[in-house]
Amino acid sequence: MKSLNKLCIGFYGTSEFSLSFLKELFSQNIKISYIVTKPPIPSGRGKKVNISPVHEWGLQNKIDVLTPADMKDRKFLDYVKKRKIDFNIIVAYGNILTKEIINIPDYLSINVHASLLPRWRGAAPIQRAILSDDKETGVCIMRLDEKLDSGPIITLQKIVIEDDDNCENVYKKIIFFGKKILRDAIFKIINDEVNYVYQDERFVTYAEKIKKNEAQINWEKDAHEINQKIKAFSPKPGAWTIIRNSDTRIKILKANIIKEKDYQKKDKLKIGGVDEDLEVRCGKDFLKIKILQRNGKKPISAVDFLNGNKISILEFC
Repeated sequence: MKSLNKLCIGFYGTSEFSLSFLKELFSQNIKISYIVTKPPIPSGRGKKVNISPVHEWGLQNKIDVLTPADMKDRKFLDYVKKRKIDFNIIVAYGNILTKEIINIPDYLSINVHASLLPRWRGAAPIQRAILSDDKETGVCIMRLDEKLDSGPIITLQKIVIEDDDNCENVYKKIIFFGKKILRDAIFKIINDEVNYVYQDERFVTYAEKIKKNEAQINWEKDAHEINQKIKAFSPKPGAWTIIRNSDTRIKILKANIIKEKDYQKKDKLKIGGVDEDLEVRCGKDFLKIKILQRNGKKPISAVDFLNGNKISILEFC
């Protein structure tokens, strides 16, 4: 059986999610010839130019980091084609690779994707799975092709989405299992043991990038749907609402559903109305807020919020 520590790779990734896999590969003594990540972009109120987590790690470890704005950039292509590599490994890079780049490695270009393909191809698979109330998701390792997340599957791991899981919990599970099956996939490839499973195009769904307005809570919806939104966007960007007759924005990071029949108080709350225990009337049923966050503040429990604020009449909109 061939070993990992004789391999040399090109790594394509940008986010903290990508970085988890990059560090794992590095810990396996796989040689990282170069890193390709998205160019630095201005962000935040001051529009400070920030490099990606992957970029920062690459510099710290004295690995060549490339930030092409265009996958067809000649200078970039000349550089990567001169390097002899066994694999391209792509994890949440953010761009689609050209056939010319895909065909560079001696073995394959492979991609890590955080869903059970062909369900939830695209940018936000974890959030979309939770928003859609999926009971399971997973992580796939696939052979890269020129389309979006459409290549044949090398290996996968299913992951149960528990009732109390939020995006952060599922994200951690996917990283944990994803690192294991990435290693397994590489072993299968170098030892010629791969049995590809081709994706069935009839079952494709797309996980579009999350838009800012999607995180706003509409209290006309039923409590279950709102709670799925809270879980999908917790801890970031955070499902949010506004206190009526104010500019105060509140992020709700955790809540529990209270069924209409189980609501004990006699208050006749209208939709969006909040009682003294931070229980909110929804279009159907109630949500009891457990953790919340004001703009610019740290998350706090509902108990701490109530202890520090006199709540008489409160309504969300």
